[in-house]
Amino acid sequence: LEPEPEPDPEPEPEPVPAPVEAMPSPSTPAAANPGSELTFVENMICGSTARLCASIVLHPFDTLRTRAQARKRATPGGSQFSVADVFLKGIVPQVALAMPAGALQFATLELARNALSRPDVVAKVALNKPVKDLLASAAGAFAASFVRVPQEVLKQPVQAGLYRNSADSARAVWRGGPRRLYRGFGATVLRDVPWNSLGYTFFRAIKLAVRAPDEAKSDMLLAGIGGAIAAVILTPMDVVKTRLMTQSSADAVQYSGVLSTLGRVLSEEGPAALFRGVLPRVIYLAPLAAIVLAVYGEMARVLLKLKHAE
Repeated sequence: LEPEPEPDPEPEPEPVPAPVEAMPSPSTPAAANPGSELTFVENMICGSTARLCASIVLHPFDTLRTRAQARKRATPGGSQFSVADVFLKGIVPQVALAMPAGALQFATLELARNALSRPDVVAKVALNKPVKDLLASAAGAFAASFVRVPQEVLKQPVQAGLYRNSADSARAVWRGGPRRLYRGFGATVLRDVPWNSLGYTFFRAIKLAVRAPDEAKSDMLLAGIGGAIAAVILTPMDVVKTRLMTQSSADAVQYSGVLSTLGRVLSEEGPAALFRGVLPRVIYLAPLAAIVLAVYGEMARVLLKLKHAE
C-alpha cells in the first residue's frame, strides 16, 4: 500500500503590526498605556490622582519659582523663610485643588477628543490624530484654569511670604470677593494653553528629528524636553501671572492687566526680570509629564486587574 500523502502544512498567519499609539502631550498621559481600556470616569480618576502626586512631589520647585518671581518684600513678622517652608508653604491649596483641576482637565480633554472624532465633524474638517490631540489638550488646559487660578491665587501669596499660612490667604481672598479669586486668569490662560501646544509641538519635532521609537520611556523623555523648552519661552508670562497674584493692597502701585504688567516689569527691572525663576520652573515642568504618565499607567493597570478579576 502506498503511504498516504502528508497534508500540506497550514500557512502561518501573517503577523499583524502593532497599532501606533498617540504621541503624548507634555501635560497629559496620551501615550501608549492601559488606560485605553478604562471608562471615562476611570480615566478621569487616574488622571486627576496622577496630577495630584506630581504636584506634591514637585511642590518645592513651585515654591522656589514663586519666590524668585514675586516682588521682593519682607516676610510677615520678619521671619526667615526656612527649608521646611519650601516644602510646606501653600501645600494646602495645592493638595486640595490639584485633583479637581486634574479631573476637569482630563474630562474636557476626553470630551474634546471624542467631539473631534465624531463622523459629522470628520466629514467637515479632516484632522489627523496629532492635531486632534493638540486641540483637545488646549481645551483641557483652558477648562482646568477655572480651578487652577483660584488654586494659584490662594497658594502663591503664601509661597511668596505675603501671608503666614493658607488660612490668612483664604480670608484675604474672601474679603476681595469673586474678582479677587480669579485675579491673573488671563495671564494663566496665556501661559498654560500655549505651554501645552508648544510642548506638544516641540515633542513631535524632536521625535521626528531623532527618529525615536514609539516607546513609553522614549516618549516620556522627549515630552520632558519639549515641555522644558516651552517652559523657558513662556517664563515671562509666568512672571506676569505671579506678579498679579502676589501683589498686596499695601503696594503703592498695583499691577493691572497682562500687557501693563509685562511692560512695567520690563521698564522698571529690565529684560532679565522676565526670566526670573526659569530654572525651578523648568525643573518643575520637565518631569511633570513623566510623573503623571507613570502614576497614571500604574493606576490604570491596577484598575484593569480589578476589573478582570470580577
